[in-house]
Amino acid sequence: MRELNTSRSKTSILTTLLLSLVASTGAISSTTEGLSCSAALGQATAVVSPGLASTIRMMSWNIEKSKNPGWEEDLQKLGRDRQLLLIQEASAEARIASALPQPLFRAFAAGYATKSLTSGVLTLSSVEPSLQCNLTAWEPWLGTPKATNITEYLLLDSDYRLLVINLHAVNFTVGQEEFAAQIDALKPILTSHRGPMLVAGDFNTWSNSRGEYLQQFMAEHELAAIEFTEDKRTTFWNLPLDHIYLRGMRAVEARVVVVDTSDHNPLLVTLEIIE
Repeated sequence: MRELNTSRSKTSILTTLLLSLVASTGAISSTTEGLSCSAALGQATAVVSPGLASTIRMMSWNIEKSKNPGWEEDLQKLGRDRQLLLIQEASAEARIASALPQPLFRAFAAGYATKSLTSGVLTLSSVEPSLQCNLTAWEPWLGTPKATNITEYLLLDSDYRLLVINLHAVNFTVGQEEFAAQIDALKPILTSHRGPMLVAGDFNTWSNSRGEYLQQFMAEHELAAIEFTEDKRTTFWNLPLDHIYLRGMRAVEARVVVVDTSDHNPLLVTLEIIE
């Protein structure tokens, strides 16, 4: 029995060390990726398609890997005629873009993967992005990746570009070190970008400390959260998990639609660029 306990103890220590290595490596990777992405912002582009107009209809939705019946109908109904769709837990195998009636450009950042499924964050847009780059964070207990997708778009009648960040935050942690590292990796990108921006996704803000850290970080970079009058966002412990933050833009319409085809309710907003 003593030998069994010792073996379990050694295994536990080894597992802890391995997970710590995975987490720290992920943080270093995200920082490096963020610096590389920030250096590419606003550079010359071969994109010739027209830019986005000053009014943009968008949706942000964790679609729960498209595993629930009826998701196609909800996506088609809610995503119709929207210029930006930010999807979290997007299954690559589900061919999400094919469920929408309008042709859209696809920018995908892979996250969790098995032999039969690859999911991540998917940004669909009516115009081609002038830049796409991805950041990767890691769930410290599970050792699985969580993705952030960054895209940049030309704007009609403007020298600025729109920066769009689609993020699915790490979830299973005791403290908030890994959560903070994933958010902090955005610093060089937010600091380098000149022009309007939006940051949206499933931030897994199920604790007050997570929510406060996120809010403070966004405020430091002059991003303000969209408020929903009838706030039907998905919650955990009465705290909303999904958010949209804006800079150089304002929401002229914002609503949440209750669905049973995902464990998250989609956020539908109409945005107007003000700079």
